[in-house]
Amino acid sequence: MSRSATVARLAAALILTVLAAPASAQNPATAQNIVVDVPLAAGGSERVLFAGPATPPAILMMLAGGDGIVGIGDAGTIGSLTGNFLIRTRGLWLAQGFAVVILDSPNGASLNGQRHTSAYADAIGRAVDFARTRADGPIWLVGTSAGTTAAANGAAQLRGKIAGVVLTSSVTRRYTSSETVFDSEPEAIAVPAMIVANQGDTCPLTPPADAPLIAAWLTRSPLSPHGYFGIESGVIQRISNWIREVHSH
Repeated sequence: MSRSATVARLAAALILTVLAAPASAQNPATAQNIVVDVPLAAGGSERVLFAGPATPPAILMMLAGGDGIVGIGDAGTIGSLTGNFLIRTRGLWLAQGFAVVILDSPNGASLNGQRHTSAYADAIGRAVDFARTRADGPIWLVGTSAGTTAAANGAAQLRGKIAGVVLTSSVTRRYTSSETVFDSEPEAIAVPAMIVANQGDTCPLTPPADAPLIAAWLTRSPLSPHGYFGIESGVIQRISNWIREVHSH
């Protein structure tokens, strides 16, 4: 089978249409929350929230969309982007047994236009180093919407630190920040990658039909509605199963 045919088949298989009803999320407030301000190379810091067990099947580093300003409080509360897919479902990921790491933006500034840069890849790497002091497990970058540009960037540049990457509702079309997942050198990603697209997504920046284009760029990676409202449980279960399957071999 040609590579183009293989890419098309794999991409089609990874475009999810999930009709499962949402399960009750574990209350994130009941999980142990550790908040740390991690120093950055250029000065200042980024706030990082860790929650979960010390020996999880994987440590999931959540990279939200929007402007990236999460507003993590001293007690682990979330002040902004509370409706973001990865932020609002953190209890579901914890219920799967994973450790969850949420990154706030460096120095509380907007990440728009910055997610594809080397400086931000370094910021992700520093958060990864912190996460390894709290738990023992493979690190996966999970991005949604604009956060997929950050996840792809980290997976491409942090070789040896990242076990895999999950891209959900990837930004593939230009918008005000003038960056897309393609600016993050996805062709350099050599870890397992999963592309998740919602066939009901009507956001003009994240068309699900572009999922095969992302797959076509992932030449070195072994492949396997916008916010997933109402289908969170099914999407998370399928991603969780795939991450576990990768590490079972």
